[in-house]
Parts: sequence; C-alpha cells; structure tokens
Amino acid sequence: MVAKINIFDRVLKVLAREYASRFLEVALPGVPLQVVGTMENIELAIPEERLDFVHRVAHGEQEYALHIEFQTEHRPNVPERLFIYSALLTRQLRLPVLTVVFYLTRRSAPLPHAYQVQVGNAVINRFEYQVVKLWEYADEIAAGRWPELAPLLVSLVEGEPDEKMLARERELILQESDSHKRANLLACAVTIGARYFDKEFLWRFFREEVEMMREATFIEDWLEEKLEEGLQKGLQKGLQQGLQQGLQQGLQQGLQQARLADLSRILHWRFGELPSTLEKQLAELTAEQLEPLIDEALNAPDLKTFSVTVGNLSSST
Repeated sequence: MVAKINIFDRVLKVLAREYASRFLEVALPGVPLQVVGTMENIELAIPEERLDFVHRVAHGEQEYALHIEFQTEHRPNVPERLFIYSALLTRQLRLPVLTVVFYLTRRSAPLPHAYQVQVGNAVINRFEYQVVKLWEYADEIAAGRWPELAPLLVSLVEGEPDEKMLARERELILQESDSHKRANLLACAVTIGARYFDKEFLWRFFREEVEMMREATFIEDWLEEKLEEGLQKGLQKGLQQGLQQGLQQGLQQGLQQARLADLSRILHWRFGELPSTLEKQLAELTAEQLEPLIDEALNAPDLKTFSVTVGNLSSST
C-alpha cells in the first residue's frame, strides 16, 4: 500500500536539504555552526524508522549530528520519539546529536520541549530538545530575512492568506540566483498554495514562472510518486477483475485505468475541473493511446490545446 504524501513534509524536507544553514540560523541563533555534510536515508535499528536526512555540522573542532524534525502539528508521542532517535543516532554515528523540531501549525498551548521520567514530583531523567515555532518568524521571512523560506509564508500567516502574500512569496523566491533551487522553491510555493487557493488561479498567477518550474526535481519526484500510486491502484483493480475476465484482459484494463487516473490528476492540477466531454473522450482511449498524452498534459500551454490533441486522436481511431 502506497503511503499518502504529506505535502508539508515533502516541502520542508526539500527546503531543509537545500538551505540547511537557514534553518540553523532560525533554530540556533548566535551559535556559529557550519554545515559540512548531509547524511541521507539514515535507518535506525528499530522497526520502520527512517530519518530522511541528518546534517553534519561543526563548531570549531567539534562535529555534531543535527537532526531536524518537522511537525505540521504536535503529536503526543513526539517527545518520546525524539528521545529514542537521539539515543540511537548518538550510538550509531558516534557523534553528539543536536535535536530541533520545527512546527508549522499555530498553537496557543505551550509545546513540549522535553521527554522526562518522574516518580511522584521528582524528575529522574530528562531529555530536552529545541522547539521552533515557524509562524513566529512569518514577519521576518516576509521582510526578506530568509527568502529561502518564502514558500511557507501562506501557511504561516494568521488568518486566510491573500493574493498579496502570494505575490510577496514570488518576489522573494525570484531573488534566488540558482535556477535549480529557484525552480524547487516555485514548485514548493505552488504545492503549498494549492491548499489555500484555487489551482486554476495558481497556474494563472505563476504562468510566467511555469517554464522555470520544469527544472524542479521536487515536482518530478511528486508526480512520479503519484503516477506510481495510480499505476498500482489501477493494476490492483485490473487484477481483481482479471480473476473473472481473464488475466490479460484484466491487466490491460488496469493499465488503462492507471493511465487515465494519471492524466486526470495532472490535468486537474494544471487546469482545474475538466469538461465532461473531454473526460468521456479520455475514458474511451486505450492505455497505449493514453500513454503519450501524459507528456502532452504536462507540456500543453492550455486545456484547449490539449483537448484538440485528444479530439484528433479520438477521430483517428
């Protein structure tokens, strides 16, 4: 079963990988730590626990392992998990571990910053970690202090974000001189923005930056996961039907449904709701006919152009 993708988790990990020093500035202000490397896909010796990456940082001659944890909102098991992660990382990497948790969702109640064991009123053991409430830095990010964190602004502002805030995000992102990083930042902004704005509006708003976003590995990875998810679901459904109709027929139908799901997802993402006539035309095409339309859906300048291609394909069959 394919796990549901958490867009905030994905975006934050992209930002933390490419701009680790910025998160250090927010988490540990005044501490002159230098990022010297990234250790990705760290596996801990407990069931199904993988840390996406841990940064190696240095302070003078001393090196540390910096473990950054992102939480959209607080969960009761966070303190215990961080205590376990820190202990296992310390043993596995043979380095002292710095643990920092970044929270996105506003919360008036205090956020725990320690795991402790106590007997009665006596605290016997206590493990503390750094907590950063990202929404407290929204004004500084908007003012341009950390332009690399601009894609998070719409989720950090108090109340509903507006077009003005989205424009400020774009303005800050376009300051990035590295085209690859700029593409990823734009893709992150569109991905998070889709939670708050109409997708068709977003594509119109960022229409001049669409070409830049084609370089974003973030979108490519996200689409690849979504395509794989659709393929697996389609194949599973097709195989179930294949038990009654024959394996070959079931597989073909499963592939057709997977390709159709892929196209619908991409088209809805780029253009919003689809005309019923177009949906009917796509449903009547085979898996082989749908395959090249995926590239067309990604590259077509507008829905009308894509519909003409589909119409030509339908009339030729």
